Amino acid sequence: MESEQFTLLPGILTPINLHEHVRWLKDETNDLTLGDVLRIPANEFSPSHGIPSFGYSDDTIWYRLQLSVPKGLNESLHIEIQPSYLNFIDIYLFKRGTNLHQWQSHMGDHVPARQRPTHGSNHIDHFPNLDPGDYTLYIRTQSNSAQLLIAKLWPTEQLVSSLTLRDAGISIYFGTILMLGLVYTLLGRLAGDRTVVTYGICVLLVGTLASSVNGIVLSIIQPEWPYTNDLVVGATNALSAAATIFLWLNILDLGKHNVVIARIVKIYCGFSVACMFTAATDLYAVYGAYVVPMHAAVLASFCVILAYRILRSPREWILWIYFVVIALPTGAAIMLQLTHAGLITATPFGLGLHQYTLLFHICAMGLIMGFRLSRIEKDRLATIKVTAATTSLVGEQRKLISMLSHEFRTPLAVIQRSSEMLMLRLREAGRDVTDRLQRIQDQSRKLSRLVDIFLNKDGIDNSDFALAREMVMVDRLLTDFVSGASRKDAEIILECIGTKRFETYVDITLVSLAITNLIETARRYAHGTPIHMTVRPNNDWLVEIDIPCQGADLNDDEVQRIKDALFRRDTEAASLQSALGLHISQRIVDAHGGSIKLRDKGTEGVELCLLLPSDEIDEAYIN
Repeated sequence: MESEQFTLLPGILTPINLHEHVRWLKDETNDLTLGDVLRIPANEFSPSHGIPSFGYSDDTIWYRLQLSVPKGLNESLHIEIQPSYLNFIDIYLFKRGTNLHQWQSHMGDHVPARQRPTHGSNHIDHFPNLDPGDYTLYIRTQSNSAQLLIAKLWPTEQLVSSLTLRDAGISIYFGTILMLGLVYTLLGRLAGDRTVVTYGICVLLVGTLASSVNGIVLSIIQPEWPYTNDLVVGATNALSAAATIFLWLNILDLGKHNVVIARIVKIYCGFSVACMFTAATDLYAVYGAYVVPMHAAVLASFCVILAYRILRSPREWILWIYFVVIALPTGAAIMLQLTHAGLITATPFGLGLHQYTLLFHICAMGLIMGFRLSRIEKDRLATIKVTAATTSLVGEQRKLISMLSHEFRTPLAVIQRSSEMLMLRLREAGRDVTDRLQRIQDQSRKLSRLVDIFLNKDGIDNSDFALAREMVMVDRLLTDFVSGASRKDAEIILECIGTKRFETYVDITLVSLAITNLIETARRYAHGTPIHMTVRPNNDWLVEIDIPCQGADLNDDEVQRIKDALFRRDTEAASLQSALGLHISQRIVDAHGGSIKLRDKGTEGVELCLLLPSDEIDEAYIN
């Protein structure tokens, strides 16, 4: 093992990667002391290739590096250990053949700021001058996050220059990300676009995560509480994972294509958010070991779905933009997550690629979001114009309804007065003549009543009917209705079962209209055959009027149209055009405190059931 030692010569002008030459030992018990490690033979330490990486683990990792300093080392050098979120970093330097370290350093984000060797975003300490000889360097790291080691030996001037550039870059980067995230969130909120709001939150979280991983918490907050950096890094990692998944959910519009998958993804997002509470505990290592690879798999699945949609619709340019601007940076993020999870080898390229792709993504998405917000603004202006035009049309509609109401009332008044004059002049005429005149008067009064209700300023959209209620026996109400609505080619057969003593308090004109609409619906499929209407008590305070609806033309689509007209308040115009009467009937019955049901009769079709409030009275009060 002595042949693997690394030689340090005077005149170091560039940083030296020490991690490429270390050997490592994993302490899964976390019980090994420095004395125990010194007694372990060198061949029990495993060699590293590139950057030593162990995934998310709370195990203690010991690193051993053999140093040869043939001419001594008497210049200003510093050692830097990354990443910044390692909880504890202990460094011991021994001269070969001795058991007493001649230099040690204690760093890590769990070390209070006042006890850290240097204040800043990185773990840095002055490296001692060395006499000629052979040395052994031990580095002990422990964390509840991703375990990897980047150790560099820097000339002081080079380190100062590098730190200045890095700190300036992090400050500018964090400030830009923060500003963009806030702008996107506010503009999306004002525009009412959930995707833009989600993207703004995602930018804020990803920017905060990238900046905190680069040590911005250690340099700005300089925390004395040991768990501060863990909370910021871990919480933003879990939250940004959920935000990224939710953003993809909106971009792919999975809720529209597959409700079950969208619901599963939302549950996963909630689970990821809950994992933020593990940030300052050893459970965070479990989150990283199992949930982070799962998150990478979900992101990869989204990229595959996007690619599949591109193959199906290669001419949709927006899909190609999403692929270049979102999917490619997501690929770099997946690589970084798998590296941190220890599933692929850690390399400088893999660890640094995400920063460049993220910068590209932010710039490109800025242009896309600008176009998107511009389009939203245009749509908003178009909506305002349509709203203004609609308001104007509604005003014209109200004027037209008022004019129609006036025009209807004038001939109705003439008909009523004329029938009254004829009744006076034809007192001695036969009963058939007087009955017809009386019927004309009754029907004109009903028509006048309907004009007052439906051709008013508010139209049929007004849900409050001005009810002219009166007490009437149920049997008499329906008998009178049948006598007026039944005709030779469309007969109505009425059967009253146990309703002789029931009376109801209703607006006779409106209830008759509601029943008429149900009868006309049944006639549509009956093709001239009699309609058998049955009335019976439903309970002590309701009577039920059953109207069968059956025929060869009554298929599933027709039944669904009837259901939509009866039970949906947001019925489309196409459905209302063919079933407006049913919609009005439902509103009339609702105004009376009743309801309309649709009963499935299997092969016999369906049955329209009208329920009206009623009271049972004593026979002594029946006329």
